[in-house]
Amino acid sequence: MKIMPKKRVRVTEGLYVNVSNHFFYSDFGIRDSRELRYSGRRFVMSDTPGTGFFERESESHSYHQFVRRQLAKQRKRYWRLLLGKEPSFTREVAACNKALESCDDGLRRQILESYSNALAVARSAERMERVIRGIKDKMGHKSNKFMVSVMSHYKNKLRQLEDDMRSVIWMVKEHCSEETYQAYLAVADAFTRVASCRRIWIHDRDDVRNPFKQVFFDMGVFDFMRVECYLPMMRDSRNGMTYYILPDAVLAARSSTDFDVVPLKGLTMVCQELAIEEPSESMMGHLGDAASMLKIPEFDLDYYFNHVRPVVEFVHAVDRLKETL
Repeated sequence: MKIMPKKRVRVTEGLYVNVSNHFFYSDFGIRDSRELRYSGRRFVMSDTPGTGFFERESESHSYHQFVRRQLAKQRKRYWRLLLGKEPSFTREVAACNKALESCDDGLRRQILESYSNALAVARSAERMERVIRGIKDKMGHKSNKFMVSVMSHYKNKLRQLEDDMRSVIWMVKEHCSEETYQAYLAVADAFTRVASCRRIWIHDRDDVRNPFKQVFFDMGVFDFMRVECYLPMMRDSRNGMTYYILPDAVLAARSSTDFDVVPLKGLTMVCQELAIEEPSESMMGHLGDAASMLKIPEFDLDYYFNHVRPVVEFVHAVDRLKETL
């Protein structure tokens, strides 16, 4: 258990700094520090390293509130440190090893093994990030050549770890054909337009008073998996599930180590335009300007949108992707 917020650490001969015990949030392993930041968007990490989403441009006030709530969880608070509520590599490695012991699915095992190796590299990088932050705090606004050289040494180590990370993470492109990968990029592109719909609701049949709940779609990352467009992710507010679309499967994730792999080939996605139906007064009272619905029966998902064309184009892109499998 961590009790003190900082600890005194010897980083090199003759230099001791106070290093924070708080988890250091960064996008290490998500994208290379040497590459141009993807449209300048922030990466919002979830409760586990290597999993999160990229904030997208939106005029939706509720979406901005959602992002702010996620970012608020990353603020340093002593009680979160004391109670072990901050992200933990030790806890995540243990959960990954436990999941591997009972894993009998080939693709799931490959993802978990890749995640386990990535966690080992990211763990070292996170500690170096905290050391660098400690050196910066000790140096303050004054220039100190000795501390600058020590900091440069650690930054070089970080760049070396980035090379190590590329060798262990799951590269989506390497696990499918070129035809499938190009079709998958088209799906991701179509999905970004679906995610940009101002309103997205999910139907919760168990909640009589509020059966339609607002949810948000994003482009995200799961277990450090790398793809140039990032992973299309759909949320289920009813049970905290998140669905990540891969070229040949959908990951139904309860957590970073507890997830099901569902082959995309056998998955059904149906888009219905509400304008050609006669919605009930109850539905219209909750949804207002809903124009289309996306049904995924295998996951018991019914999503409603205030646009039609982006959803139709997304379903057609998924169908074309299935044809390549």
